[in-house]
Amino acid sequence: QLGNCIGRGQFGSVYRALNLKNGEVVAVKRIKIDDEDILADIMREVELLKAVAHPNVVSYHGFIQKSGYMNIVLEYVENGSLLSTLKAFGAFPEKLVASFCIKILSGLEYLHANQVVHCDLKAANILTTKTGDVKLTDFGVSLNLKIKESDTGRVAGTPNWMAPEVIELRGASVKSDIWSLGCTLIELLTGKPPYAELIAMSALFRIVEDDYPPLPSKISDEMREFLLCCFQKNPDDRPTASELRPHAWLQNNQPYNMIRLHRPPRMHSKSLQLLHNIFNLHENPQSESEPSYSKDKLYNKCTSIPARYKSLDDIPYFKAYGGYAQSVDQADMDDEYISHCFVKTDF
Repeated sequence: QLGNCIGRGQFGSVYRALNLKNGEVVAVKRIKIDDEDILADIMREVELLKAVAHPNVVSYHGFIQKSGYMNIVLEYVENGSLLSTLKAFGAFPEKLVASFCIKILSGLEYLHANQVVHCDLKAANILTTKTGDVKLTDFGVSLNLKIKESDTGRVAGTPNWMAPEVIELRGASVKSDIWSLGCTLIELLTGKPPYAELIAMSALFRIVEDDYPPLPSKISDEMREFLLCCFQKNPDDRPTASELRPHAWLQNNQPYNMIRLHRPPRMHSKSLQLLHNIFNLHENPQSESEPSYSKDKLYNKCTSIPARYKSLDDIPYFKAYGGYAQSVDQADMDDEYISHCFVKTDF
């Protein structure tokens, strides 16, 4: 059952819809079929969607052809596109742009490994979930390089995001998406893509003639270096998605939920006294023949065990191995890290 329209594009509209069989909310891309060429293009997109599956790529559910329309059923991504988020909240800070870039690169790395070129990467074609994950979408003009008849020499995409080799009909490749990624990062950081003040033809001319698009002035040196990597005029000199992921700009701007903060829990004063007693007993054994104390002896000698600890096995950071008390390895401590943080913001 179709609901409200949530997006419109050159080739059709996208609706939120309800699956009346199981109650699932989905997105339906509805395209009017005017001729056989359009149908062939749609079926190419469907076949491509069926072949990909990745957390950072929108998932395909099926298609329905009815009453002169092709309805492609897709995963519903609740926050909409990054373009709609830009319009609602304005340009993003550099750290957030880097966070999105990490996830976009993850999706591109998967597509490129499967020889798929998106060909129209931009904020409007990147969806976000309520938790900030991204999903690449709109594969209407994408290329599947596995198919021999794929027309790599055609002009496809949106002018301001096009790579120079695409404009010059030298052929699209996975490196063309890397150029578009650079343009998308500028779009997220400033609210508009490179050459946004120019008409389409003028923008295409400048992309081909300039050494690289104008870069925002107030960015870090690391981001500037990252963008220059994306904007290498020769596609052979451009890094791949896999090669960009370890870049210093991304490593120094990891999103908060990807950073593990190893903080020991706050300990009771009696717990600290107990640990002190254990260390003293371990470091100063009563005889050389007894290098460490058994669990029972430790339990008997330590008189300040808090009530909530029934045995030494219950004490944080300590476990009994083979009947002897030993300190827990750092890897075991990792299970108790704190994964949240406080962020100050202005409204």
